[in-house]
Amino acid sequence: MKRSSRVLSALLCAVFLCSMLCGAQAQEAPRFEHWPEEVDFRDLTYDLSAADELLDQCIQAEQLAASPESAQAVVDCWLALEAAYDDWDTQCAICGVRYYQDFKAYEADYLASRSLSLQVYRACLMAVQALLASDYGTELAQAMGQELADSYRSAAVPTDRQIALSEEDNEQVADYWAALYGDYTYFYQGESWTLARLEDEADGLDAAAYLAIYSGLAQAKNQAAGATLLEMIPLRNQMAAACGYDTFPEYAYAETYGRDYTVADAQALHRLVKDYIVPVETAYLSYRYYDLDQTGLDRYAHADQEAKLDAVEPCMDQVSGELGELFRYMRKSHLCDIEASDTKLDVGFTVNLPSYHSAFLFDQPQGTYYDLKTVIHEFGHFSAFCLAPSDDFPVDVAEIHSQGLEMLFLPYAGELFGADGGTFACAQLSDLISAVVEGCLYDEFQIYLYSHPDLTLSEINQAFLELAQEYGYSPYPGLEYQWVDVSHTFESPLYYLSYATSALSALDLFLRSQEDYDAAVDTYLDLIAGSDGSGYRATVQAAGLSDVFQEESVAALAGALNEYLYTALYGLRDLAGHWALPEIGPLVSAGIMEGSGGAFQPDAPMSRAMLVTTLYRLVGEPKPTVKQPVFPDVPVWTWYSDAVAWAYESGLAEGTGGGFDPNGPLTRESMAVLLCRFSALLELDASGGSLSGFPDADSVSPWAADAVGWAVKAGVIRGADGRLNPSGGTSRAEAAAMLYRFLTLEG
Repeated sequence: MKRSSRVLSALLCAVFLCSMLCGAQAQEAPRFEHWPEEVDFRDLTYDLSAADELLDQCIQAEQLAASPESAQAVVDCWLALEAAYDDWDTQCAICGVRYYQDFKAYEADYLASRSLSLQVYRACLMAVQALLASDYGTELAQAMGQELADSYRSAAVPTDRQIALSEEDNEQVADYWAALYGDYTYFYQGESWTLARLEDEADGLDAAAYLAIYSGLAQAKNQAAGATLLEMIPLRNQMAAACGYDTFPEYAYAETYGRDYTVADAQALHRLVKDYIVPVETAYLSYRYYDLDQTGLDRYAHADQEAKLDAVEPCMDQVSGELGELFRYMRKSHLCDIEASDTKLDVGFTVNLPSYHSAFLFDQPQGTYYDLKTVIHEFGHFSAFCLAPSDDFPVDVAEIHSQGLEMLFLPYAGELFGADGGTFACAQLSDLISAVVEGCLYDEFQIYLYSHPDLTLSEINQAFLELAQEYGYSPYPGLEYQWVDVSHTFESPLYYLSYATSALSALDLFLRSQEDYDAAVDTYLDLIAGSDGSGYRATVQAAGLSDVFQEESVAALAGALNEYLYTALYGLRDLAGHWALPEIGPLVSAGIMEGSGGAFQPDAPMSRAMLVTTLYRLVGEPKPTVKQPVFPDVPVWTWYSDAVAWAYESGLAEGTGGGFDPNGPLTRESMAVLLCRFSALLELDASGGSLSGFPDADSVSPWAADAVGWAVKAGVIRGADGRLNPSGGTSRAEAAAMLYRFLTLEG
């Protein structure tokens, strides 16, 4: 009851916050007025009977309000209620931690605590409203602050119907967890397969068999877990209606998550992410998964809790001395559990302990680099709960606390992973870009579900499959079933967008850190210090970060990420700020064009050998059957000999002057001819077009006229300053632009 926005809806959903440029340690002055109290989590217990005591205290408060002795008595009563409510919140958090540590053993207590919390919230709200309506309400409002007092007065007291619906929803969430961890069997070619057997025997299966079994098991889990969602959707729509909302997404945005943007704003962001960020992710994933050896990221696969914390602590000190001190406080106070356990639920979160102005960090490790990433991520949440002036910040801001810290850790990737630090940094950045895409994907998916409550499970699966492809996912067996593995869809619906908005802000922070790391750290720490309960957009604006709901902001962010990708990661530093980067980048990431010696040389001439090699890569580099050498100036030992042989037998290249002239520069009309022939080879339109609109049309060689006409009609050649310049040379950048236009032709 401490804050105005701690309303019923915040209690209905879990309050758990789930889950390169080297710079010197930021020079900082102490900036946090709040510090957590000393506590040892091993000594903390919970007692659900405390709810009865708090309910009695609420009755006494209402009695006092009816006949108050003095203004001080009213203020003291309110302060006592606040402290008691914080104590109850803390006990519920402890109960929740125990539940996630052993969900079968603590399920009954956990569900009871959730149900009691609804009753406690209602009683406390009614008691405070009564105190504010008493003869000394004005004095109480002055003591708590007028804004908070107004919020208490305007808060709607939950009805019995709302509480009953919430309790039913809690039970269905428990059913989901049971379904998610069920034992499923799939019969393949007469044999019984479980997920455990599949994991043990995966190396002995071919790809087709593995995918068939995996998909079958995924479908079985989907059927069981998905059935719980079919019950949740109408129930949650009823919950929204009971609170006066037309749709559940509107209710969740406003009440559960306190967002200062609307569903319509989010839908506009979905479109921006598809237009600008999905192409960046596609290019980044191509780089990460095809060019990087990630085996070195298994360094902590078998490390215990203390080893992981030992690895992170010195880096935390380098990011910020205050954060390092807080990290040691967390360890000393036993306020984290990141050990693997067979009884744990497969989640990572941080939960608030308001009685101690502290928090608890939880994770079930996976045995991958993600475990260390989760420690860093969740400690961002831990820091905010302990250091921010309020713990009532919206979830979008909370996720900047976590994702922003991940970005600030990138300069220390080498200290964590040694020679594989660069790979870890790339993986971290890739994961954050993916968080933007996935956050919007799941938000759009969930909005669709609650807007179409009569969908069958099969229709839901199909809707997810189609939407996933809109966000750049390549379909594979079982993709349509995997949405059930995202627990937020069931436990915290409509939460996932907060990962997208915050990731965009964290990426903004990362890009700023490339210019001035210390300033970026200051921005991050100021963000925590300024997390006072204001909305997401207001908070990021105050911190000086971009408004991610503006198209120009998302476009600029995507452009900066692209430039970083191709200059800092690929090492092609001569592409920084180049006009053709948007065209060169995708070709480089796909392995179609390459640089050399840390440079792309965009202004160097494009040779005939370079172009046929590029086209050869596009068709998968089939082994040519023609006897080599096919041209006297193309020895078999050259890097382009197979490509030239393929081009010759495919009819693309006929040679010139008795040879191929591999190092000869390409003219614009020569490139048009080769691309036109390549289009015909792919059975695409290769018909010519008119050149009448160009003043230098007569200068096109007769043998190239049809091809140049095709290139103009298709938009492959656009003509600089209204001229074709057919005999002009083609730079590597110009060739990349023409090739990119060809590859993105519609149809």
